[in-house]
Amino acid sequence: MFDTWYDTQRDTSLAWLQDLHAHPETGFEEVRTAAFVAARLADFGFEVATGIGGTGVVGTLYGRDASPERPGRCIAFRAELDALPMEEKADVAYRSTDAARFHGCGHDGHTVTSLTAAAYLAQHRDFDGTIRFIFQPAEELLTGARAMLADGLFGRFPCDEIYALHNLPGLPEGAVAVPASSALASADNIDVTIRANGAHGAMPHTGEDAMLAAASFLTSVQQAATRAFDARDAGVISFGTLRGGTARNILPEEIRLEGTMRTTATSVRDRLETLLTDTARATDAIFGVTTTVSVEKVAPVTMNHPAAVAAVVTSASRVIGPDKVIENARSLMASEDFSEFSARVPGAYFFVGQSGRAPHHPEYVFDPEIIPVGAAIFADLARTRTSRSLNAQANT
Repeated sequence: MFDTWYDTQRDTSLAWLQDLHAHPETGFEEVRTAAFVAARLADFGFEVATGIGGTGVVGTLYGRDASPERPGRCIAFRAELDALPMEEKADVAYRSTDAARFHGCGHDGHTVTSLTAAAYLAQHRDFDGTIRFIFQPAEELLTGARAMLADGLFGRFPCDEIYALHNLPGLPEGAVAVPASSALASADNIDVTIRANGAHGAMPHTGEDAMLAAASFLTSVQQAATRAFDARDAGVISFGTLRGGTARNILPEEIRLEGTMRTTATSVRDRLETLLTDTARATDAIFGVTTTVSVEKVAPVTMNHPAAVAAVVTSASRVIGPDKVIENARSLMASEDFSEFSARVPGAYFFVGQSGRAPHHPEYVFDPEIIPVGAAIFADLARTRTSRSLNAQANT
C-alpha cells in the first residue's frame, strides 16, 4: 500500500528535499526550515506546536478512535532540522544557496522522510493511538535535544516510544542496520591545562618543563586507556589541539590541550574520566607541574531498548524484506543527542544504507531513493506500536 501511494508522492517529496537542501540553516537558526515543516504538518491536518526549545516543531496526529482525552499509545519519530557550517562542493542542481552552510549530514533528507511518513499517516489513519513527529534543532551542536527537554517536551507531549534513523554511506543501499543495544557513542569534551615555572631552554633545571609534561600526559593517557577497560568495549580519547609557548628556546608557563572522549559503554565513560584525573596527578608528581583536567559531558551513549529494536527489525523486514535487515549491527563512534530522548523514553535508532561520501564531507549527497525506505518503516511502526493490544498489555 505504501509503495503505491509513494508513486504519487515521490515528486512532492523530492521537491521538499531540494527546497530544504537549497536553504540550509544551522543550529537554533532554523527559522525558515521550522516554518516549512510546520506548514506541511498543518496542511496534513496535524496539531502543530512550534518554538519548542527555540526552533523545534512537534506535530501530533490522532488515529482512529483516539483523541486528546483518550490518546492511547503514543509513538514519536525524531528528525533533525539543522545543517552544517561548511561549504558544499557536491555537484547537484539544487545545491546550497548559502556558501557558508550546507546540509552535509542529510538532515534535510531525514526531515523529508518524516514529512513523507506524516503525509502518508494523515491519509491512512489505520492506527489506534497517537503519533508525534518531533523536529529537533541543533543536533550538530549536541544541544538541541536538551533545549527541547528543558522546554518541557515530554511533559507537554508525552509518548511511550521514540524512534529515529540516519543515513549511512558504506552500508548496502537501501539496507537497514539495527544495533541491539548501544547505537552511537557518548561525547565528552576534555580540557587540560598544565602550568609550570617557565625557564630558558638551555637551563631546564631552573624551572619545570610543561611541554615535556604535556607530551608525557598525552602518551600516558593513550597507553593506560588500552588497559583500563575490557577490550571488547569501545572507547577512545583523542586530542586535537595543543597550545602554548612563545619562543623556541623558552619553556612555557602554560600548555593547554583540547580533546574529545567517545565510548559506547557508560562504565567505560566513567573509567576514562577517572583515568584522565589519575594521569594528571601522576604527571604533577613526575614533572613538578600543576595539571588541571575538566571533562564536559555533552551527550550520553545512544542506547536502544530491546522491545523497540525488535519492533524496528520486524517493521523493516516487512517493508524491505528480512534479507536486507542487518540485526545486531555494530555501533558507531559518532555521537547524537537523540541519546537524551532515548534515555528518558524507550526507543531505537537505526541506519539506512546509501552510496557516496560520508556525512560531513563537502561532496556528500543524501540519496533521495532511501526516503521511502525510512518513511515506510516509520509508517509501519506507527501502525503496529500504537495497537490496542500493546496498550492493554502495558496496563495489565
